[in-house]
Amino acid sequence: MLGLTPPVAEWPLYEHISELVGHIFWFWMIEIIRRDLRNRITGQPDPEVPLKEATE
Repeated sequence: MLGLTPPVAEWPLYEHISELVGHIFWFWMIEIIRRDLRNRITGQPDPEVPLKEATE
């Protein structure tokens, strides 16, 4: 579009690895925050966690 960065195919390998690790980290952080907010708002854990296990 603006030509400010080289095409993805021209990036060095370390840049691809950095992008992958960075995205995994942010996805993980977003999920932790989402679960915490859901628990604070509803007072219940995520559906995949059995309620009995969460309250013990």
